[in-house]
Amino acid sequence: MMKRRSGAHEKAVREIEAGLRSLSRGLRLLARGVTATSAVGRVVSPRRVTPALRLQGRYMGLIRTLPVRKKSRVMALRASKGVHEAIRLARELRA
Repeated sequence: MMKRRSGAHEKAVREIEAGLRSLSRGLRLLARGVTATSAVGRVVSPRRVTPALRLQGRYMGLIRTLPVRKKSRVMALRASKGVHEAIRLARELRA
């Protein structure tokens, strides 16, 4: 037969559990702060990906896999008509 814990023991267990939850939360916040700082100690904010940067990445990713002749066609089209048309052509040439 199990004995019931006395009220003092139950209270102590609840306080320990609450303390562990608080400690766990504090450690998570500390870890987040440590990973966000650089070697010199300043906070590094995550870089926002602008639409122009995303478009440039899409273009670079497509053109990287093309052979030299197709790549030169896409680059010439980009110079004359813009990135959107160059991406469209690079997708067609990739297939």
